[in-house]
Amino acid sequence: MKKKWILITILIIVLLLMISIVIIFTSDEVRFKFEYGIYNFVPYENGEKIEIDIPLNNGIKYLSGKEVIDTFTQETGIVYLGYSSCPWCRNIIEPLFEVAKENKIETIYYVNVHDPKLDEVNDELKEILGDYLRVDPETNKKVIATPDVYFIKDGEIKAHHISTVESYHNPYRGMNDEQKKELKAIYQKGIEEIK
Repeated sequence: MKKKWILITILIIVLLLMISIVIIFTSDEVRFKFEYGIYNFVPYENGEKIEIDIPLNNGIKYLSGKEVIDTFTQETGIVYLGYSSCPWCRNIIEPLFEVAKENKIETIYYVNVHDPKLDEVNDELKEILGDYLRVDPETNKKVIATPDVYFIKDGEIKAHHISTVESYHNPYRGMNDEQKKELKAIYQKGIEEIK
């Protein structure tokens, strides 16, 4: 009888753990922290690692497929296009989160440019982003480059910033305080456009 209760207790604990894991990983904020945080431990080809601190309460909301189009054409907010292993993207995260927090912005919309669901709307998204896109020098076609941050008000792009800052050239070395301050100022101007 005692073994039966021990087995039932273990099964209940395992079930509760599984439910907790499902709940945790359905949260966009936790998912983002995990996806970006895991690369704190993964070195690039040159042996460098880019460690970033992502708060659990980071305000990230994932967008994919039609949600991306709807956000760009109807919403107000910040949209960040990037991916977790991109060294340039990793360097903008902390300044972006800091300036959002300072302005009491609760949500940053995130588009993982490697999300297969983005393929469904890729042409429509490129049409919306139009002149904001970079031109690939090899193909002479417009491409979505990362990191790319858009400031949208009522479905209209009011400001945009791609990459980091001009003085920053090596994404495998973190930005210095002056560069972070400059990037935050750029993001601040974008936020002021959508207030």
